[in-house]
Amino acid sequence: MKLIKKIKHFVGFDNPDLSLENKLFNAICLLLILSLMSGLVNNIILGFPLYLMLVEAFVITICVFAFYRSRYVAYNENISVAFITLGILSFIPGWFFNGGIEGSSTLSGVFLVVLIIILLNRRYHLFFIGFLMVVMVGCYFLEKRFPQCTSPLKDIHQKEADLISGAVSNILFAGLLISFLKRSHENDKLRLTKNSEELLSSKAELSAAKDQAEEATVAKSNFLANMSHEIRTPLNGIIGTAQLLALSDLSAEQRELLQTLQSSSNLLINIISDILDLSKIEADKLTLYPKPANVRNCVKTVFEISQPGAAAPGKNIALTYNIDSNLAEFLKMDESRVQQILVNLIGNAIKFTDEGFVALHVSAVNIGDKIQLVTFSVKDTGIGIGEEALSQLFKPFSQVNNTAMRKYGGTGLGLSICKKLVEMMGGRIWVESKESEGSVFSFSVPLQVGAEAMVKEEPELNNEIYRYRHIEILLAEDNKMNQMIAKKIFGKIGYDIDLADNGRSAVEMMEKKSYDLVFMDIQMPEMDGLEAASYILKKYGKSAPPIIAMTANVMSEDESKCREAGMKDFISKPFTIERLEKVIRKWSSKDEPSQELAAFL
Repeated sequence: MKLIKKIKHFVGFDNPDLSLENKLFNAICLLLILSLMSGLVNNIILGFPLYLMLVEAFVITICVFAFYRSRYVAYNENISVAFITLGILSFIPGWFFNGGIEGSSTLSGVFLVVLIIILLNRRYHLFFIGFLMVVMVGCYFLEKRFPQCTSPLKDIHQKEADLISGAVSNILFAGLLISFLKRSHENDKLRLTKNSEELLSSKAELSAAKDQAEEATVAKSNFLANMSHEIRTPLNGIIGTAQLLALSDLSAEQRELLQTLQSSSNLLINIISDILDLSKIEADKLTLYPKPANVRNCVKTVFEISQPGAAAPGKNIALTYNIDSNLAEFLKMDESRVQQILVNLIGNAIKFTDEGFVALHVSAVNIGDKIQLVTFSVKDTGIGIGEEALSQLFKPFSQVNNTAMRKYGGTGLGLSICKKLVEMMGGRIWVESKESEGSVFSFSVPLQVGAEAMVKEEPELNNEIYRYRHIEILLAEDNKMNQMIAKKIFGKIGYDIDLADNGRSAVEMMEKKSYDLVFMDIQMPEMDGLEAASYILKKYGKSAPPIIAMTANVMSEDESKCREAGMKDFISKPFTIERLEKVIRKWSSKDEPSQELAAFL
C-alpha cells in the first residue's frame, strides 16, 4: 500500500492542481518507460542489433523528458502532439532493426493507435492514425524494395520469442492502461456523484436560505411600512399643530421655536420616506410612472424647494442652474422621481457647502430616434470627498466622513436611493470629487421625447373664482389626536366636519345624513376604510359623494388599492393645509355656486 501511495504521489495523482489529462499522460509515460526498459533487456537477451537498442534508448529518453516536463514544469496539448509524432518517427528505424514485417513492430503500431486515441484531442485522431498507416505501409514497401536495409531475424526461435515477448509486453501495458482508465473513470464517477449530491444538498439549502431571505425582506418591508404608518400618525398631529400655530399670533421667539419644530418634523418625514423607499427597492416593489413632463419646469420646482436651504443662516451660497438649448421641451419620465434625485443631490451640495456656489447643468445628446441622453450635473464648492471614500459613497447607510456627518447630519440613504432610481431608469450615476475642493455629482438617463399634447397638467385653482360655500364633510378617523387636529384644520379653512371613529360608524352616519365629501382613513377597527368605501359606493352608486383617502399608508400599492376601491383622491399623512384645501376645492366644485370653477377645471 505504501508503494502504491508513493507511485501515485510520483505520478501526481494526489495533486489537485494537475488536470486529469496531465495525470493520464504522466501515467502513460511511466508505464512506457517500464515497458521499454523490459523490452530493452529482452532484446539484449535475444541478441537483436545494437541499433535497435539505441532506438529503444532514444524512445526511453523521450518518455523521461516528457514525464519531467509534464509533471514538474507544465503540461499542455503540444507535449502530447510532439510525443506521438516522435513515437511514430521512431517506429521507422524500429521496423527495420527489428526484423521488419516478421518482427514485433506491427504490434507496436497497434499500440501507437491506442496512444493516439487516448492522449490526443479528437480533432487530431484521423490525421495521426493516417500518418501512422502511411509510415507502416511505407516501411513495408521499402522493405520489399530494399530488403538489405532490414536486419533479419537469426532463426525461428528468436522470431517466436520476439513475438511472444512483444505480445506479452503490449498486453500487460494495455491492461495496466485500461485498468488505470477504468479506475480513473470510477473515481471520477464517484467524485461526480458525491459532488452532485453535495450540489443538490447545497441547492436545497440555498433555496431554503433564499426563501428565508425573501421572507425576511418582505417582513422587513412590512415592518418598515407599519412603522412608517405608526410614526406618521403622531407626526401628523405634530405637523398639524405646528401649522395651526403658524396661523396664530406669535412672538418672535415663539415663531423661531416653531420654525425649528417644523424643520425638525420635515427632516423626520424625509428620513422616514428614505427608509421606506429603500425597503421598497429591496423588496422590488418600487415602480416608476413615466409620462411626458417639462424638464425645465421640473428643475424650476426643484430650485424653489432648495432655495430656502441655500439662504439659511451661516450659508453664503449662489444657487444657479443652466439648461442646454437642445434639450427637448417635453420628455417622458417619472417627474417626481427625477425631482427626488435632484432635490437629494442639490440638498447634499448645499448641506456640505458653506460658501461659494452650487450649480446645476442639464445637457442632452440625441442618441436615437426621439431619444435623448439627458445628463444632470450638480457642482459645488463644498468640503469634497477623499479618493478612498468614493467607492463607499452609493452604499446604503454609508457615511464617507464621520466627522463631517456629526456636523452636518444625515442617514447615508439618499445617494443609495438615487443610484437605484437612476439604474431603474436605465441610466448611471457617478461622482468626481477632491477633498476640500468640492464635488460634481452627475447622472445620465435616456429619455424619450414626448409631445406637448400628451402632457396633462393640472390647472391652478383661482382664488377669485372659488367661493367658499357650505358643504357637509365626514371624516372617518380612529385616532383621537388626529380627530382633534383635523377638526381644527378643517375649521381654520372654513369647514365644520363630522367625525366617525371607524368605517362602520361612517356607514351608519351616512344613512342618517347626506354628505358632500367623505375623508376616509384606511387602517381602522371594526371596518377599515377600503371596506367602508366599497360598501358606500355599492349602496349609493352614482349618488355617492366623492371619497378621499386620508392615510399614513404611503406605499404606491396602498394608493392603488384606494383607487381600486373607488376612492377619488389620496392625501398622505402628514398633510399640509394647502394640500387639504386644494382637494376640497377640487371635489366640492360640482354644483352651484361654483360652476365657474367647474368650467375652469
